[in-house]
Amino acid sequence: MKSKILIIITSVALAVILVLTVALIATNRKLNDYKLEAKTEFSKNLSELSSAMNNITLLLFKARHTSSAAAMSGFASELFSEAELAKNALGELPMTSRPETLNRFLSQVGNYALSISKSVIRGEEMTSKQQENLKTLFDTAVTVADAVSLSDTTYNNSEYWAKEVENELSSVENSALADSLTELEENLTDYPTLIYDGPYSDHIINKLPIFLENKAEVSKETALKTATELLAGSATELKFSAEENGKIATYRFSDTDIDISISKKGSYPVYYSKNRTVNENNIEYQSALEKAKAFLEKAGYKSMRETYYFTDGGVTVFNFAFLDGQTLCYTDLVKVGVALDNGEIVFLEASGYLYNHTERAFKTPTYTSEQALEKLNKVLVVKDSKITLIPTSGGAEKRCYEFLCEGDDKKEILVYINVNTLEEEQIFILLKTDGGTLVK
Repeated sequence: MKSKILIIITSVALAVILVLTVALIATNRKLNDYKLEAKTEFSKNLSELSSAMNNITLLLFKARHTSSAAAMSGFASELFSEAELAKNALGELPMTSRPETLNRFLSQVGNYALSISKSVIRGEEMTSKQQENLKTLFDTAVTVADAVSLSDTTYNNSEYWAKEVENELSSVENSALADSLTELEENLTDYPTLIYDGPYSDHIINKLPIFLENKAEVSKETALKTATELLAGSATELKFSAEENGKIATYRFSDTDIDISISKKGSYPVYYSKNRTVNENNIEYQSALEKAKAFLEKAGYKSMRETYYFTDGGVTVFNFAFLDGQTLCYTDLVKVGVALDNGEIVFLEASGYLYNHTERAFKTPTYTSEQALEKLNKVLVVKDSKITLIPTSGGAEKRCYEFLCEGDDKKEILVYINVNTLEEEQIFILLKTDGGTLVK
């Protein structure tokens, strides 16, 4: 009898221990899940704060150099949105107190840009005081963006957030990130109280390919012949891979590390890529450019002019735009990539050209470049100009004078003034890097 009771007690005890063990494991799992979720959320918030501050800096820079009421209104709207994103991200970081000056800056930045846009809409020029205040906002944004970016680099790692989560769970109020932002707040003590829509390499196109509209449809065999002749010396044996029926219907062929698409209409190269590693830079810029131009001619894309380029991973990608008389059509775009070890063409993308290229009958501009020049912000120093055709966000085209300018901080800026209305249509910042030129 005692033996049976002992067995029962032992069984019950083991069952209790098993239940407690399972419960403890489940609790630990929940705690670990909570820690992981918190770490992920903190990282996301810090990254969002950094991204929003970089965008605010960029928008303020553009706002300082525009003279267009419509552009200023657009910048103000975007500043509102980015400031709200920044405030929300800041509010979710593990801090015991909120940086009041930083919050005030984020609240004012969109409002002040809006107040200026209203005065410009009324036909008033931006005053020197408004320029000064925008400069102050910009300088402050740079300071904040740099500090947040440094925090993002310093603290946004799993080890740091693991410690922060432990602090949160243990009700410990010390935070290296909080200390960093507090120091930033102290550095903003001089921030004053203010009273008071390159270019186009990746624009989105939502229409059918105009250039291919009246072209005859070709067979798979004809498309293969086009691809084989274009890649003579690069591909050993292209094979049919797929038939794609998107807005630009294509035949797709491949060979080991090669992928190429030829349009069903007209048999034009749409996309080409050769996937290989480039370990050496033996080809100079001019030589690479000449190889890219020769490849374009062979592909059937003529009268193209190089605009901007960027080098990454040993490959220089050139942006080419169609030159129609004196008008450079940024809408009609082709990209070509050249490997810098041996000059081989490893990339082509021509959808911009196929969507937009057509016969155009350009009329004499209503206004001269000298008249357009008068519409520029007075702080800009013009270095060069040309007539261009640019795309709009709605898929239309506008002919503009492109002015390459220098801002008051020596940054290069592109401003586009409509040749027929003298409206400022767009403004971009040129970013010069070791790899080439980008626009934002």
